[in-house]
Amino acid sequence: MPRTRSLAWSELKLGALTITAIVIASLTIFLVTGGKGFFWQRYSLKTKFASVPGLKTGSPVRLAGVEIGSVTSVLLVDELVEVEFEVNERWRERITTSSVARLGSVSLLGEAAVDITPSTKGTPIPEWGYVPPGRTAPALSDLTDQASQGIDELTGLIHDMRGGRGIIAPISQTRIAE
Repeated sequence: MPRTRSLAWSELKLGALTITAIVIASLTIFLVTGGKGFFWQRYSLKTKFASVPGLKTGSPVRLAGVEIGSVTSVLLVDELVEVEFEVNERWRERITTSSVARLGSVSLLGEAAVDITPSTKGTPIPEWGYVPPGRTAPALSDLTDQASQGIDELTGLIHDMRGGRGIIAPISQTRIAE
């Protein structure tokens, strides 16, 4: 009989230790994932973009710069890219029909993120609803194209001035003649 009691007490201690370890592991996982919350504390939303360079499953979703969720899928639908993401339930009141989703950047290396502007105006977007997309920021390739066009125009102006054409040419020729 004493053997059964000690065995029961050992099993009870082992069970209590196991439960404590599971609780600590769960809390650690929750704290490491930041403000995303447990799966039952999240809800899904969507948005559409013309292009999503660098965005992939697992990319962060930010509300006013604070990470609140992550991208769950990136799908090509017709000519647009549909992005599905999960965010923490506690931010539902700040993601409304007046909010705007933009494609942002996490780093200079090109890792993308979905940035949402918070708004208390409007009605909260329901689960699986669409966050309206905002104007996309110009990519680095767009800026280099614009710079190249500007350099081409300056080169053309310089050639015109050297050839005696344009507004500046007659002034410089009259000064030389005097």
